[in-house]
Amino acid sequence: MSEPTLQLTPPQFDRLRRLIEERAGIYCPDARASVLQRALATRMHLCGATDWERYQRLLASTGDAELRQLLRYITVSETSFFRIPSQFEALRRVLVPTITGSAPAGTLNVWSAGCSTGEEPYSIAITLAEMGTVLRPWQVHLLATDVSAAAIEHARAGRYGERALRGVPRGCRARYFGRCADGRPPGAAEHEISPAVRRRVRFEEFNLASPRYPEPPPAGWDIIFCRNVTIYFRPRTTRQVIERFREVLRPGGFLVLSPTECLCCISHDFEVIEVVGVFIYVKPPVEAALAGLRPSYVVAHDPPTPTHAHHAAAARLRGDLPCPARSVPPPAAHEQEACSQAIAAATEERWEQAEQMLLPFATEVRAPRARQLLAWVRTMRGAGEQAAALCLELLARDPLAGAAHYVLGLIASRAGELAESEEHFTRAIYSDCGLVPAHYYLGVARCARGDPEGARRAFQGALRALGEPHTGWLDFSEGLTADHWRRACDERLTAIARCH
Repeated sequence: MSEPTLQLTPPQFDRLRRLIEERAGIYCPDARASVLQRALATRMHLCGATDWERYQRLLASTGDAELRQLLRYITVSETSFFRIPSQFEALRRVLVPTITGSAPAGTLNVWSAGCSTGEEPYSIAITLAEMGTVLRPWQVHLLATDVSAAAIEHARAGRYGERALRGVPRGCRARYFGRCADGRPPGAAEHEISPAVRRRVRFEEFNLASPRYPEPPPAGWDIIFCRNVTIYFRPRTTRQVIERFREVLRPGGFLVLSPTECLCCISHDFEVIEVVGVFIYVKPPVEAALAGLRPSYVVAHDPPTPTHAHHAAAARLRGDLPCPARSVPPPAAHEQEACSQAIAAATEERWEQAEQMLLPFATEVRAPRARQLLAWVRTMRGAGEQAAALCLELLARDPLAGAAHYVLGLIASRAGELAESEEHFTRAIYSDCGLVPAHYYLGVARCARGDPEGARRAFQGALRALGEPHTGWLDFSEGLTADHWRRACDERLTAIARCH
């Protein structure tokens, strides 16, 4: 088989992306031309189409079947259970009790729109199952949809690898997951969702660009989750999708989006409440009990009075000045080895083992790298108080310990303290402008606080840091490669650009 044509002319590229947007709502800007090109080359090769004209005829003759296959290579389907834990906490603590508190029994109607491979709707189902007596008199109608037939097939199978389960509490693992019993090799889908949870979710193929949405219950949907989907849409498509969500939600119903999806794309027909640090959108009227949850801010706080140091740091963040090298003594050989082993364990989400490897250095002031890693590991496994105490010790000894500020930023972010997290991430960057995750999560915090311009600068700062030779940030990379962080920043920047 000859190699497929890999280079489209500008008119051919425009025709293909218009077709994708018309049928799926997904827009491929010029910045993502290479992504579309690689996806097209892969599908042409697999289909045996040796040139663009043949592939175009295939797209036209197969309805949406081939288009859905092409979309698999354009969108990012990586997800995990309980991604953005605070949103599931908001579901448990506020959203469901508000709905069920209005009647002794009924049907709770939840739609996961853009469910990918099923981790989100299954996380919703587990959260509802964990609520026990609160929902016992209620029926649960949980619909999950995605444009990808392959993703829906994966979701229905309910089988996942270890990485997808990294956010699942140990007790939930025991109650709702089992080991696949068919001799699958290590690294394959090793875990299987329980039949009881699988039966709670109905999966269907659905395209959010369609004019008719899934038939809502008589009163409308109570809750709609649609996270990290509109980042692929242009503003007008996003507004259309949000408007259709508004139409099918019941009065007082809730819309849950990703914190990184820009607030300016949301219809003014929604009101906003803030629950455990995340924004939830409510179709009016807002229940009286929720009135006190309206956020007191939707824009970034005023910056502190500039000093000479702040001006220099701001210049470094803009890229006007190089990041100064800090004189940090190299770690001893035994500390280096322990850190390497702990990072390897953390990459596989073995947090307790990683902590045990670093504990010998917990009080060793001459091992700052190991102590910073220990604070980060404790944060990732949920021991925020211990991690914060260690960070404060590190900062008392070295006020320029950027990694300590970064960990404090993560702790504040998880607690819903967005302003505090932004301050710590900023201080981390002042101290170490090569700390890629600090730039990235600063952007996330600013997005969530309604400061898209500040978020744009932060994500651009992360991209600049990725282009520098610094490697110390890899200690806190969460097992992700530089290419993954780069792609994540590009997607966030694209989402911000679409909102303006």
